[in-house]
Amino acid sequence: MAEATSDILVADNHPLCREGLTTLFARNFGLSNIFEASDFPAVLSRIATRPSIGFVTIDLGLPGLHKSDGLRDLRVRYPDVRVVVVAAPRDRDVVLEALGAGVHGYIPKDVSVQEMAEALRNVIAGRMYVPDFVSDLTARKDAATESGSPANDAALTSRQFEVLNLLAAGRSNKEIARLLSIAEGTVKVHIAAAFRMLGVHNRVSAAAAMQARAFNDDPFDTYLPGILEERPGQPVLRRSFDTMPQISYRR
Repeated sequence: MAEATSDILVADNHPLCREGLTTLFARNFGLSNIFEASDFPAVLSRIATRPSIGFVTIDLGLPGLHKSDGLRDLRVRYPDVRVVVVAAPRDRDVVLEALGAGVHGYIPKDVSVQEMAEALRNVIAGRMYVPDFVSDLTARKDAATESGSPANDAALTSRQFEVLNLLAAGRSNKEIARLLSIAEGTVKVHIAAAFRMLGVHNRVSAAAAMQARAFNDDPFDTYLPGILEERPGQPVLRRSFDTMPQISYRR
């Protein structure tokens, strides 16, 4: 099992949080090969000097991390290391941004010890872990209604637009993951969340819904970005076609 063969690195700038996670790994997984880091440079140094580290928990507030940029850097440098964010924010966009950077899970710090252990066990076993509130759209809809904006105006993130755009172009989950440099499991998370936003249940319906949005003349609607173009070794870029209007989306 992974928990018996890989060392663990707990990265958090709060000593109590590090101690809590270290104790959890020891009590619930019987592990003693656990290391700690209090900033992002120390994370990189630890992994570089100890190749046996195969699992990392990391807080988004870690000094030097720079959030998604640091997470993406960590995943690119050490693609075989499983990384799970253990952080305080319970914000759907924060979670999706972290998953978009390639991490294998996001666990809120305020969950129970049992929930934390189960979530870590899932990630260690090779599965993705996404908190339940990511699929709960109630708070977002309520906030949009109070601000006077349409509920779906802020619903889809730019990453979800990119994923749906490629999906509508007939790309498989594996191809989308490669083009966007994210994990295939992350692609599935984005697709599932976007389907809920659009109120559809399959790829054909999602493509139709996005096409309808693309040709909507309402300037306040949220639009799909132009068809994505692949360039080897380069980020995915946007491209427009004569058969489609110029499309933009809000940030």
